[in-house]
Amino acid sequence: MMNRDPATITKADVDAIGARFGMNDMAKQCPEAVTELYDAYLMSIIPMGDEPVQGWEPEALTNFRRRLGLEDHDAANAHIEVGRRLFRKRIELGDKDADLESRREFQKLVFISTRTFGEKQAKFLLPWNRIFRVSDAQVTLALKESASKLLKTRLEGSNAIATLDAAALADAKAYQGEINLSDEDTAEVVGPMCQRHVVDLIEKASELASARTVNSDYSAANALLREVLAYNVSLAASAGQISGLAPAVLAGTPWEDKSSELNVLFKNFLTQGTEAGELSAELKDEAGKLKALFGMGNKEAEDIVIEVTTKVYREQLRDAVKSGSLDTAESPASVLQQICEKLQFPPEIAAGVNKENYRTKLESVMEKKSLTEDDVTALARVRKLLCVPKDVVDECTKEICGAVYKSAVQGALSVGTEAFTPQLRDRCKAAKQAVRLTDAMALEILTVEAKKAFMNFIKEARVKKNKIEQSKEIRKMVYFNATVVTPMVKDAKAAAEAAGEEWVEPEEEEEEEEKKEEEEVVVQDTAPTYQKEVNLKSEMDPVSAQGLYQDYLMFCMQGDTVTAPMGVQITLERDQSEFTRLAQLGDILGMNQMEVGMVHKGLADKAFRAQAEQMLGDGRGLTADRAEKLKEIQTSLSLPDAEAQKIIKGITSKKLLGEMQAQIAMGTLTIADVRKLKESGVEIDNALPPDKRLQLFRKNAEQRLTDGSGVADIDALTKTLPEDLSIDPEVAKKELTKLANEKKRSTMIGAVAELRGKKIDAVVKACKNLLACHGVAPESKLEWAVKEELQDIYSVFLVDGADDEQASLLQSALGLDDATCSGLKEIVAADKFQLKADVENEALF
Repeated sequence: MMNRDPATITKADVDAIGARFGMNDMAKQCPEAVTELYDAYLMSIIPMGDEPVQGWEPEALTNFRRRLGLEDHDAANAHIEVGRRLFRKRIELGDKDADLESRREFQKLVFISTRTFGEKQAKFLLPWNRIFRVSDAQVTLALKESASKLLKTRLEGSNAIATLDAAALADAKAYQGEINLSDEDTAEVVGPMCQRHVVDLIEKASELASARTVNSDYSAANALLREVLAYNVSLAASAGQISGLAPAVLAGTPWEDKSSELNVLFKNFLTQGTEAGELSAELKDEAGKLKALFGMGNKEAEDIVIEVTTKVYREQLRDAVKSGSLDTAESPASVLQQICEKLQFPPEIAAGVNKENYRTKLESVMEKKSLTEDDVTALARVRKLLCVPKDVVDECTKEICGAVYKSAVQGALSVGTEAFTPQLRDRCKAAKQAVRLTDAMALEILTVEAKKAFMNFIKEARVKKNKIEQSKEIRKMVYFNATVVTPMVKDAKAAAEAAGEEWVEPEEEEEEEEKKEEEEVVVQDTAPTYQKEVNLKSEMDPVSAQGLYQDYLMFCMQGDTVTAPMGVQITLERDQSEFTRLAQLGDILGMNQMEVGMVHKGLADKAFRAQAEQMLGDGRGLTADRAEKLKEIQTSLSLPDAEAQKIIKGITSKKLLGEMQAQIAMGTLTIADVRKLKESGVEIDNALPPDKRLQLFRKNAEQRLTDGSGVADIDALTKTLPEDLSIDPEVAKKELTKLANEKKRSTMIGAVAELRGKKIDAVVKACKNLLACHGVAPESKLEWAVKEELQDIYSVFLVDGADDEQASLLQSALGLDDATCSGLKEIVAADKFQLKADVENEALF
């Protein structure tokens, strides 16, 4: 029968062969031969290699077994034997690929066998776990692998996933039960198939979108995208028909990393959808679903929406201007608003587009570097149609038109004081008028450029070799302000001048200087005015500005110098007019009267300090003669008494600080020294670092707790001492408690040691120190193993004459109970107290 078609073999054929050998039921009387035949058939239908299970195998095996009349347990032996051969094949070949192939064949055997006998019966007839040492999970995996492939084949054959046909899905659901595949495992098959169908459609759409055409037509690609969206809607509606049906996304597919292609599809979809100038609710809903399908972020999608709608807004705006509908509209703003509402376009972005259009128009008319009346009219029309606000118009005007004026200003400011001519000044005025700049705009542009020129003077001054050369460069800046910047500022404010606004006059000078200037006004017919509006207050920090002013003040006070032959420096006579320029310098630097006063006062302080240090430097103190001499110097410098005394006090304090540092180095500084320094005006918290002050606090506190004086003065340790050393009370209290706890233990040990040495006075002193420590840190408890020694210490303290309060405190410190202490008091009162060592000695004798 080995060469016959198994489907043609019947039980009668088998029994006929058995009858030839005297057997009427060969399957029962000679099961080995029949099993061998079944084994051969079973081996022939197990898919080898990567071939999948076809699904017909279990039914064919069942029918063949029935035709042979073979019992289930005999047939099961054949299944086990086939498994053994596959298992041996793995071991014998020893090849990695062969091993993997054998495992797959074994998995298919497990699936076919389980389907053949049924899941319940297979558990008894086919003990895979025991014979082949495989786990339940491995058996489950074998069943799942083949069942999943069978279901996938069934779904692919019926095209149920692509069409979502109800009958085909029902058939698949029934087949799922037939092959005993769980809902969870079914979902693992169905879900990826749905996703694959979506991916295929997306790939086709992407290919169409990337195809080069004369006219960009996104219709075909967008139709596929809408098919995908409709398919996802159908998936949601069909979710209950079989596990795994749910709207698909591209996460987990190769398209997850193709954001650029997806962005193109998304953009094309929106572009075609908004061709009519409207972002409808339906299109917005579809775009939201596409965004979710593509896995796009909110900002990423929003940026594309804004890009597309911005382009459409520009087109709608262009058409409205060209057609004249904006000109004839009763309200251009309402027309623009309608365009924005139909496109759901943010007003602020629309305003940006309008600004850009106005700017483009302004740039085009400014190509000739001037504005005519026609240009102004055209710009006004554009501004009206686009509803461009005044601040935007001013911004564009200042930047584009102001560039012409700025260029003229830069040319005028760059020539310097000597080369500045009326022609340069007129050129700036003409440029301002040609581009129709307002006074405020012109002044703002001039201010920026003038500040740059001022800073260039300051930079040049800073690289000079000495203070005098630096001051000369600063003087050039003052001349530059009066000669160049001032008239240009006046021109920029021409309209304001005409309106009668007050012009800034210079500071009042000495009477003689003012008369001289008035004479110059008559002769030269030019007022010595200078501007104050353009200054460097925001460009320079106050310290730098005051430093420049101070250097120039010293230059004014000391006078200019020239270099004579042989390198000799000759100081010229002091020029009083330099003080006029000093006042102007203060205005250029943006200094107020208070800051100027501080500089003058600072110089007076320095001069007085130098004289005082010279007098008091020998350390002999402030004598009456020295005080009188310093008073004369103070008066000549117009220095207030408070400032003079502060300087003197500071010098003397410095001497004391030097002595204090020496004491700190030698370790001899005491709290009394600190108090003396404070009385002399020394700021201890600045003179001594925190760690040194804390160290001094611990030293003084430790002396107080160990001097044998008894209960500590808590107020002195927690208030007076920290106050003297400028230490935070909480920090001091914490350190004091820590120190008391440390000393409490060591004092107790010392007291016991002195007791054992029978040094009564030392024991009494230790008791008093213990009381001091306990008074600071009563919460901490002492532990001592030998209670008799604690009782002896308490008794010695009583014998020394301790009062009731001291005895009570010591009892608390030693942790003795009332009964014990009462008994000890009676013994001491009866004069019967003896140290334990004395009692032992008496007993010995």
